[in-house]
Amino acid sequence: MNEYHYSVKELAKIWGLSQAKVRRMLRNEPGVLRFGMEKKGHKREYVTLRIPASVAERVYRRCMCRGLPRGGNKEDAA
Repeated sequence: MNEYHYSVKELAKIWGLSQAKVRRMLRNEPGVLRFGMEKKGHKREYVTLRIPASVAERVYRRCMCRGLPRGGNKEDAA
């Protein structure tokens, strides 16, 4: 399967968010690939995230649609 994998930097630019915010959003998201050394004791964590396009789309829908009223129609909220 050839699915594009985004970097944190790419998604931050596309979504208009900081890289730190994108990392926090995706930290424990299923399907995100993690490369590097995990945190051990008091040492800093060095991890590179790669996010499949399908995971990025799922997270975007979930996070960006929170503000919509149920049913997705603005007139329903009035």
